[in-house]
Amino acid sequence: MGNSELSRLHPLTLAVYFTVLLGAGAFTVQPVFAGLSLIGAVMLAIRLCGREVLKKAPLLLIPLLLAAAINVLFNHRGVTVLAKLPTGNEITLEALIYGLITGFMLSGAVVWVYCFGKLFTSDKLMCLTGRLFPALTVVISMTVRFIPLFARRFREISAAQAQLGFGISVGGIRRRLRNLARVFSILISRSLEESIRTADSMKSRGYGLSGRSSFHLFRFTMRDAVMIGVVLLLGGYVIYGEIVGMNEFRCYPRFYMSTVDLRSAAQLCAFGALSLLPAVYELWEDHKWRSLRSKI
Repeated sequence: MGNSELSRLHPLTLAVYFTVLLGAGAFTVQPVFAGLSLIGAVMLAIRLCGREVLKKAPLLLIPLLLAAAINVLFNHRGVTVLAKLPTGNEITLEALIYGLITGFMLSGAVVWVYCFGKLFTSDKLMCLTGRLFPALTVVISMTVRFIPLFARRFREISAAQAQLGFGISVGGIRRRLRNLARVFSILISRSLEESIRTADSMKSRGYGLSGRSSFHLFRFTMRDAVMIGVVLLLGGYVIYGEIVGMNEFRCYPRFYMSTVDLRSAAQLCAFGALSLLPAVYELWEDHKWRSLRSKI
């Protein structure tokens, strides 16, 4: 994550990219779009987190299978009947394929949101919205920080209490519940004390006073302007293609896919380029770095 070039882009650039990407692909149930989106998301996730993300890959089967199962059980349109349920409703091939495509779209969206969370840290959020919505920004950043901090403190307190004989895995159910309540009591008390110190620290630094400036280390460069221009160009053409009906795909009552012509092929290429843009950008920056090192 520390070596990611995307993380060095301006927060506005990252926000524009993910907004355009999710907006361009969210309303099109099309198998090629779903596949390209998932491939681009997985490539970026592997680049950001390495092999660690592969351990979480089986979790992608949850939205995939869930969407397919729900659509098959509650949607009985389609002319290709595969089986009949005990209730008399039919399971159709069209409903199954539609559910799988929707599942792939959901899986891709989950991975994109995961990558966004890795790239868009709290300091980027403060930079982007700190001046416009200072109170809301602070609440969101503190909430995001609070969840992992709360979990880490719970583990620390549990380990300390276990050394004193009050472990949450010691004894019967009643004793475990009593020890768990003891740990939570200590955790809540410590968190409240920390919140008071945080409030006093913010007040002493002039938070909330009129005329208070906002500091950040991010600069909007020509690289960011070029990236935003490319994203808007690609995303605009994809959205235009969706409006005019390029690459139309229907499952009901029969499968139908519009004929691929030059315009529709260009739309597919534009969405593919938009989905693969982060991974290609990372690979290009890695190539530039290796080239510079070879000249030293």
